[in-house]
Amino acid sequence: MHLSNSPNSHDPDAQARFWFARQQGQTLSEAEQQQLAEWLAANPLHQDAWRRVEEDWLAIDRYRHALNDELKKARRNRPGQHKAAFRLKRRAAAAALLLAVCIPVLYQGMTGTTTYWNTLKGEQQQITLAGGSTLNLDTATRITVTQNWFTHHVQLHEGEIYLETASSDWHTLRVSAEHYEIRDIGTRFSVRYIPDQFMVEVAEGTVEVKKQGQLVLLQAGEVLSIITGSNEWRLAALPAGDIAHWRKGLLVFNAHRLHDVLHEIARYHTVQFDLADPAIGEIQVSGRFKLDELDTNLQIIADTLKINIEHPAPGRYRLGALRQSTR
Repeated sequence: MHLSNSPNSHDPDAQARFWFARQQGQTLSEAEQQQLAEWLAANPLHQDAWRRVEEDWLAIDRYRHALNDELKKARRNRPGQHKAAFRLKRRAAAAALLLAVCIPVLYQGMTGTTTYWNTLKGEQQQITLAGGSTLNLDTATRITVTQNWFTHHVQLHEGEIYLETASSDWHTLRVSAEHYEIRDIGTRFSVRYIPDQFMVEVAEGTVEVKKQGQLVLLQAGEVLSIITGSNEWRLAALPAGDIAHWRKGLLVFNAHRLHDVLHEIARYHTVQFDLADPAIGEIQVSGRFKLDELDTNLQIIADTLKINIEHPAPGRYRLGALRQSTR
């Protein structure tokens, strides 16, 4: 569930910050308390987000108390002269004013700022995070990015992203997608989260993937795929070459089913594919295709697999029976 009236309803951190601040400023009604309790119980990620906000607030509170203690010490040790006492009071007032200014800044720095990004079908985008790390969004991708002084948190709602950590970036990088948590211990990896599929590929370094108590550590050259909604984790070696070929305008297939190839092509173009015979979708396809050359790609598939492809209407293609071989 999502808390009503809270911003960024897809981002647990944003919701937790909103309701924690509201709780500090006023007494929540019984209905609001019930709503908050239900939200916390709905997802372990909500509890993690709430705990992070509490820890940030305690850190600020410790800072405030430490400064107050220093002010009390200064008052106890103040000189007896009137002028010295006046200067001390003025310094205390200045310190209090500085504290009033610093606390919001510290809170903002610790809790961070949240930004929502999305790409349309066929569109890609690159984002530079604080610290110099880069984040690439593939077609039809939606993310929420929360950045504070210590961490980058990327929530992947749908689509695929590629991340490259700058050597000078000391922030902790986390990626979450529904119940999955990915922690970067390396430098280059990609995450895909689309209907019926979750996948992490690692080009360099190490990545930790966690889901409800299960943990997998991925090394460079490995890929982890999970069928969404199941507990089946598949760990395999990456095919030769780099990851996230879409960054270079390519789709690369290595013995993929034609059904999966067409589904991937349709992620980048507003098209619909119909199969005259479901058996055609099981034919394996290998090759490299350019993202922006739809008709050329389909012609290559038709010639290679010896199948007929018709174009009965704009944006619609029909893959017919296998062609009869000629002698």
